[in-house]
Amino acid sequence: MAARIPVVRSGTPLELAEVAWVSEGISRETALTIPAVAACRNLIVGTIVQLHLFRYRGDERLEPDWLTTKPDPSTTMPATIGGTVDDLVFRGRAYWHVLERDAEDYPRRARWTPVADVSPETRSSGGSYATLTGYRIAGVDGVVPVEDVIRFDSPVPGVLDYGGPALANALEQEQAARRFAAVELPAGTLTNVGEQLSPEEAAEHVAEFQASRRNGSIAFLQGLEFSREQLAPADLQLVEGRANVATDMARLFNVPVAMIGASPSGNNSSLQYQNLGQQLQLMVSSSCAPHLRTIESTLSDAYPRSTSVAFDVQTYIRSDPQAAADYAIALLAAGIISTAEARSLLGIPAAPAADLTPGKV
Repeated sequence: MAARIPVVRSGTPLELAEVAWVSEGISRETALTIPAVAACRNLIVGTIVQLHLFRYRGDERLEPDWLTTKPDPSTTMPATIGGTVDDLVFRGRAYWHVLERDAEDYPRRARWTPVADVSPETRSSGGSYATLTGYRIAGVDGVVPVEDVIRFDSPVPGVLDYGGPALANALEQEQAARRFAAVELPAGTLTNVGEQLSPEEAAEHVAEFQASRRNGSIAFLQGLEFSREQLAPADLQLVEGRANVATDMARLFNVPVAMIGASPSGNNSSLQYQNLGQQLQLMVSSSCAPHLRTIESTLSDAYPRSTSVAFDVQTYIRSDPQAAADYAIALLAAGIISTAEARSLLGIPAAPAADLTPGKV
């Protein structure tokens, strides 16, 4: 039985062609040269690749299969998920090319293919919509059928689709900081207060002055005045401007500002939280949730109707013991799980260990 692939109709640029901020001309590679952008991207991708992907049939967890553990035989699952999330973050969509199917004709192995290597083929169906008929994939001859490509469509627009002005401003700030930091200003200035000197005579006076200071630390000036130049590091590095850029990038990626050392007000001080668990939960629920849901729902459609796919978010939250304990206690208090399940969630045996203290029963 063939996998159920719905006919996709598209009238948006995301469906029809590669989208870039043409007016600004900013590519993913250029955007990643901004430290705050790289920090936000790595935080989102790094969080999601730590989560395990499982199959479920109702409440029953199924045995792992290739599609949820190692879909691409030539690389690892973190590399596949990382590339997929990267495309979702920057482009708003991602693609897996189906390599192998099981006995029931459902996808068994697939390979993440960068968005830049995939071109949708469409047929006009009237009006502003078009029917998707296939894909052209770099390195593959001919048109790849729709059912041989798993397409992930994010509900959140890609950063490159709407973040052009913010990214352009961030690039200008970074370029200005590098430009001013590389400017070589003189440590002192000689001012002529006597007769007019030719360029050659001025250069000779400067050379003699430098030689006198270098050799004897004392120099004699006649008709000249020396003044020391004062440089302000804050002016050279554009500290305030770069702090504002970091805050804007955190907002652009919907990342908690404290996670990348930025601040809500955009000044040079960072917002610090004592409760790491709250930050981790906020990170997952705000920055990662749209991408997690996109991958889960798309892969669930690649299985029979009764099978679904979900990430184990608790793997990440449990990296903070206090947050994991608070989460388990809250579920137990709400009656959602039992004491044994709460202990299991924390990695504690379901039953307390026997007390072997001598003299105690």
